[in-house]
Amino acid sequence: MTAAQERRCAHCGGALRPAARRHARFCSPAHRRAAHRAHNGDPRRGRARFLAGIDAKKLAAARYVAIVPDERFPEMYRLKRADGTVSDMTNLARARDALASFYRERS
Repeated sequence: MTAAQERRCAHCGGALRPAARRHARFCSPAHRRAAHRAHNGDPRRGRARFLAGIDAKKLAAARYVAIVPDERFPEMYRLKRADGTVSDMTNLARARDALASFYRERS
């Protein structure tokens, strides 16, 4: 093996791409942020989101029941499902359109 093939991500241990820079230490920007956050211990810095296995069938089965304001960003909204989960963030016009189209499909 050559030195380029032996390089591993400093966060997950996965192999780096063959086309990665010589001095690359991480396999993705998300892993770079996560490693930085773990090293510094400050949870507010370097937010990286790793999605756990989302069951698409379960999300599609739950119906939307309301439009709720986002807790963090003003003037942004989410669609609340019957099981209590919420959708991705969107603006009010798109949220209203999504809720209306959901009920048009169900009728």
